[in-house]
Amino acid sequence: MAHVFVYAQNLPAVESFEDETALTTYKTKNSNLSTSEEHFRYGKKSLKWTWIGEANFSTSNFRLLTKKESPLAYGDHFPASPTLQLNFYNEIPQNQKITFSFKKNGQKEVWFDVVLNFKGWRTIWVPFYEMKGNAPKKGASIDYDTFQVSTMSKSGTLFFDDIIFSQYQDDRHQYPDEIVPFVKEGQDLAKDHWMPLISNYERIKNLQPKPISVATRMDLKKFEQKIDASQTIPSRYKVYINTLKEMFAELHLKLKDDKVIGPPLTFKRERQESYFNEVQQGKPVFNDIYDFGKVMKKLSNFHDRANAAEKKAIEEMLIIGAKYFLDQGWAAGSNGGTRHHIGYNVRDITEAFFNCRKLLYREGLLNEIARSLHWLFNIGMLLEDESKFHVNIDYLNTQSYYHLMLIFMFEKQEMQAAILSAYSKYISITLAQQKEEWGFKIDGTAWHHNGHYPAYGIGAFNNVPKVINTLARTRFRIRTEGHENFKKAFLASRIYSQKFNWGFGSSGRHPLEDNGIQKMKDRFLWMANAGDPVGKLKIDKDVAAAYLRLWGKEDLFNSSLFTEINGIQKEDVSGYYTFPYAALAVHRRDNWAAFIKGYNKYVWASEIYVASNRYGRYQSNGSIQLLNEQGEKGSGFQQKGWNWNRYPGTTVINLPLKELEPKMPLIMFRSEETFAGTAKLGGNGIFGMILNEGKGSNADGREVNVGFYGKLKAKKSVFSFGDKLICIGTNISSIDDKNSTQTNLFQTFLEAKKDKIFTSLGDVKKFSLKEEIPKNTEHKNWIIDNYGNGYHVLSNDIVHYQKVHQKSYHNKYSINTGKMNPKGKGAQETEGNFASAWINHGLAPKNASYQYVIYPFNNEDEIKSFGEKVKTDNSYNILKANETAHIVHDKTTNTTGYVIFEADKNLENGIIKSVSKPALIMAKKDDDNSTTLSIVQPDLNFEPKGSNRFINFSRPVKFTITLDGKWSTTLSKNVLSVDHVSKGTVISLELKDGLSHEITLMKK
Repeated sequence: MAHVFVYAQNLPAVESFEDETALTTYKTKNSNLSTSEEHFRYGKKSLKWTWIGEANFSTSNFRLLTKKESPLAYGDHFPASPTLQLNFYNEIPQNQKITFSFKKNGQKEVWFDVVLNFKGWRTIWVPFYEMKGNAPKKGASIDYDTFQVSTMSKSGTLFFDDIIFSQYQDDRHQYPDEIVPFVKEGQDLAKDHWMPLISNYERIKNLQPKPISVATRMDLKKFEQKIDASQTIPSRYKVYINTLKEMFAELHLKLKDDKVIGPPLTFKRERQESYFNEVQQGKPVFNDIYDFGKVMKKLSNFHDRANAAEKKAIEEMLIIGAKYFLDQGWAAGSNGGTRHHIGYNVRDITEAFFNCRKLLYREGLLNEIARSLHWLFNIGMLLEDESKFHVNIDYLNTQSYYHLMLIFMFEKQEMQAAILSAYSKYISITLAQQKEEWGFKIDGTAWHHNGHYPAYGIGAFNNVPKVINTLARTRFRIRTEGHENFKKAFLASRIYSQKFNWGFGSSGRHPLEDNGIQKMKDRFLWMANAGDPVGKLKIDKDVAAAYLRLWGKEDLFNSSLFTEINGIQKEDVSGYYTFPYAALAVHRRDNWAAFIKGYNKYVWASEIYVASNRYGRYQSNGSIQLLNEQGEKGSGFQQKGWNWNRYPGTTVINLPLKELEPKMPLIMFRSEETFAGTAKLGGNGIFGMILNEGKGSNADGREVNVGFYGKLKAKKSVFSFGDKLICIGTNISSIDDKNSTQTNLFQTFLEAKKDKIFTSLGDVKKFSLKEEIPKNTEHKNWIIDNYGNGYHVLSNDIVHYQKVHQKSYHNKYSINTGKMNPKGKGAQETEGNFASAWINHGLAPKNASYQYVIYPFNNEDEIKSFGEKVKTDNSYNILKANETAHIVHDKTTNTTGYVIFEADKNLENGIIKSVSKPALIMAKKDDDNSTTLSIVQPDLNFEPKGSNRFINFSRPVKFTITLDGKWSTTLSKNVLSVDHVSKGTVISLELKDGLSHEITLMKK
């Protein structure tokens, strides 16, 4: 007993059985316990339990981890509960069961059973609240003093390793499988699209395929050959067998008595979120499934081009790898405790097994490997009732193409045809969906994480074109509705990108990281050559025209094919584009684009993650990013030295970065304002938002009522006409009396210290300096950044500007926690030389304002004459700028833009007298008797779902416009009625989606 007492002074939270003294703390009945090197996870040993008759073993030598000790990636942000996590190995499947239980004061409190009808390793995560008996409530702490494993079976042998007796685990991530099917029982498991489901796997088992025709068999063979061809690596890569052997040797696998012994085959999430203790478990030696897949894929790629001796060596390695994969618990029916987000990590291993499927068949391994992948990729979901189909960009990114590939790992073509038919229907239906929580909306935005998120959309754009192209013009082709909706979103990506970058406003948690569509060249070609959505044309002219603009100069072959043979010309994308589901407007002229970004009740401002974009609070505070054809880097935007307070166009409270970083681990802030939108007419457009940081919700997590100290508010608008953007801000206020409220004009990287900026006071070459342009009531103040963007300040404000060396922090580094995301691949602190300019509204302003005009990308001659240009530019008039509305008239197009923040107020300017709800309206006077209106009701009016969730698609909003004078227009589903009142006209409308609706007014 004394020995046990000494050992118990340091009770283990995890037991790995590396030290035989651990066995002295276990009691047994009809059992023999020993340490073994036959099978192991971490370390080199496991616990071997052999028994005869009714048997058990137990220990009281353990401790339960507190929530603070548990490695939770998001801390308290998501609910977590105490969870038993352990690994056990079975050599001989049998229809017997064992029971895991916990006791308190000799009484059995909680337990669960596991049937031993499997072979190999199994990992289980079982929350205590899911166990039988006197189970605790979800999230509640536990207090047990004995852990026991028992059985009533006649005899057997099992191996146990890395038992974590209890740690808090994110409640989203414990997964049921065929070993522990009771986990999450009664819940809608399909909500987690990463989770392989027993019900889906059963659908495959029960499928009875029908006979197929010769033509179908020929189609199937053609598809399989197409996929095979896509897997072929270029001939310039030669077989270096010694290099391949060295790569494989690094996996540390040994074949002994037809058993593969090696370190645990895990994936990175398991390492990040499971407690680990080197004292108990030894050094963390393991094979990550992602790295293992890369080795296996490389072997499979070189298999067919190797000589006989090399091929034999490669085959031996592939077979060992396949057996290891299955033995490590990646077989069908196993979820390994959790495998959330697994799709990102198993693409290479899937391609590897597909490439060597003939070898696997020859070795009698194909069925087992295929079943494991069909389980892991949830391919049975394709056979679900179509009412359960829901579009998800994660699926389209990580699984859609692999589903197509895995169809051809069924041996029988009848099964291939049945699953492929279901697959075509599933992809067709989900691509067409616009009214789901995520997916592709009516305006072309790509929704993920409850918002437009190009960084995820790109995954779908990378993979779906392969699917559409592979199946094009066959009986299995993607249906018109799905093809058409995907095409809209696919092509939208080249509008909200310039030339390839999609800019910081839409970057999510990846700001200034060169994100964009630059690697989508092949995808545009696949979409172009897949033909039109109707399935009649061999080349999609719209996609081909986009390809010619983006890559035509560097691709003479396809340029000739599209232009000379098919008469398709390079597209011109000059114009104004609206993306209301992103609160985003894009104004394009010639070779530049302006991205104007806001947020509201339904569209989040930015994604600030636990270790990404830690200072991204201001990305969408009315930001205006100007990009030329060279994209972000070529337009002066880089992360090194970037001041996260100075996103151009934004109104902000300029904070020390330590205060700018939120204390919350994850925040995707949405305000309570419904007003953020944009309207377009004739290639021009207007943008408006009510900025309100005081109170809102978090688009991810439990926090409903969140807000930022300072309670910053503003009414902001941008009127884009031709080659200029007229920017207005009113009603700017905050309660922060220690940090000044400012509106940023620009922040641009200096390639060289001597790079010039230009001001109304003279050229500025000197470095370093901080200066200001004094107030001016005659609108004479202007400044041009070092990329030629001119800013004419109309308001009577001091213009502050500087050329300085800036020190900052990488977006993936947290000042407050000291954590650095490894994906940052750079210094925590960054520095660089920048020019910047801003208007200072002072401390705790009450009703500040600004007005300025942007003239993007002036050439040398235009810079020289800029002062004269702005002095003589009388092409516009600002008619109103107060709390009610911002109204600007453009003389060139005879168009008046109305950004109307308040309802039922007399606007006193032009044809629009008032509106019953806030709106954005453009009115173009065509002649004395005719006016065209473009109308937007910006409230997307999503239906609430729970505390801080929405059903993410727009519902109709009814409102009225009162016009000055007697007018008539055609009734439609959007125009409900036209009524004439004293000296005016009242038009009743019903609009949704935040999209512009045009009507023509005729004078009566």
